[in-house]
Amino acid sequence: MNMINQNSFPLVVDLDGTLIKTDILMEQVIAFVRLNPLHFILILIWFFQGFAKLKYEVYRRTNLIAERLPLNNEVIALINDAKSSGRKIILATASFLENANQVAKSINLFDEVLATTVDFNLRGKNKAKILVQKFGDKQFDYVGDSFIDIEVWKHSQTAYLVNPTQDLVDRVSKITTAVVLTTPTNKKIALAIKSIRIKQWIKNLLLFVPALLAHQTSIPIFFELFLAFLAFSFLSSAVYLLNDLNDLDNDRTHPIKKNRPMAAGDLHLTTGLYLSFFLLFLSIIFNLALNNLYFSIISILYLILNYFYSKTFKKLPIIDIVVLSFFYIIRIYAGGIVSETSISEWLIMFSIFTFISLAILKRYSEIVLIDDDNLSIRGYSSKDKSILMVFGITLSLLSSVIYLFYTQSDKVNQLYSEPMYLIYIAPLIIFFYLKLWLKINRKVENDNPFDIIVFDKVNYLLLAAALIFLYLAI
Repeated sequence: MNMINQNSFPLVVDLDGTLIKTDILMEQVIAFVRLNPLHFILILIWFFQGFAKLKYEVYRRTNLIAERLPLNNEVIALINDAKSSGRKIILATASFLENANQVAKSINLFDEVLATTVDFNLRGKNKAKILVQKFGDKQFDYVGDSFIDIEVWKHSQTAYLVNPTQDLVDRVSKITTAVVLTTPTNKKIALAIKSIRIKQWIKNLLLFVPALLAHQTSIPIFFELFLAFLAFSFLSSAVYLLNDLNDLDNDRTHPIKKNRPMAAGDLHLTTGLYLSFFLLFLSIIFNLALNNLYFSIISILYLILNYFYSKTFKKLPIIDIVVLSFFYIIRIYAGGIVSETSISEWLIMFSIFTFISLAILKRYSEIVLIDDDNLSIRGYSSKDKSILMVFGITLSLLSSVIYLFYTQSDKVNQLYSEPMYLIYIAPLIIFFYLKLWLKINRKVENDNPFDIIVFDKVNYLLLAAALIFLYLAI
């Protein structure tokens, strides 16, 4: 069915949330605050001076990459149909004029651009007034997405609605001809869950490791560890969201990360920001419930270290790997603090080699997706694949050797009645590492080793076998 109004009326298209799936002002505010968190104070000052002032100031201080913005394909199709019918296509947006011009230039479909200037915010009634003056009342069609666009639709011949609520459709239908171009997704909860990476909470099970290895399994200890698990899980999910906001531009050029909800424009940036604040609040609540000062200090350290990792460390080869491994090790220390369990030197050594190996594996899994030798990801290029593989496999095998030495230590004799059975776990560990590296090297379409580990059914058989040997050893 052809939805184009077969007449000579111009087709006027909104930008934010309509032509593109994101909001340019929000993108630039985030980019500006990302440079320095104290810039938020300037944002508040400009906000109270008016939206036009705010849009101009953040435009001056940020760099918009229009080609990377996620487009709404249905709107593009509508524009192409109208263009082929000889209609004039107008981009009319509340975004700052220079930003609008960049987007229009990157798409190359618009005959004219109308947008906000330093002194005039082209939004709502202001936009409607300009369009009526330019084309006449009911002499244009308008494509929009929000309730503020009702002021424009009052004067349009046909209203094209992008992802509207039913209430918006009902209200617009009373004032003009309404055509629903796209319907909102009913998977917002699923998108939010995907963004907070609940499956990554498995990493926080490391909190339980010190207590389990020390055979401390009392209910009070596990209850406190469970509170710590929830506190750390909410904190890490908040960090994932903040990192996604920080990495929007880079994620949109990544072969896999471009499909993340916020990078793809499927989850609104403000939703992601508010959700991250809510998760931080939940983490604070569980920290207060746990009432462990040192655990709270570690949580704050984890948050601060993640900030500097996102801002600086992830761009520095090798240093980024060390910092990534520390994110895992810090969980083990946090678990030891909560359970009041001393962490043995064997666990520390095994953890260092294991998690540095896994951090290398994460970088390797990203690099292996690069086909162009001239491209790089976070300071690594495809030329680094071989050396990283050597580093990673060597460290993983060394961790297995450390485990074997541990099985012969006095510590083991104190904890296990039949420690010989622990030796049989070593081949399982080695098999796990080698199989994981082999799978990654075959260019699996996933850049997260933990996803590959969790979804590989063979690993559950290895875990079951290891638990059997562990039971026999006790």
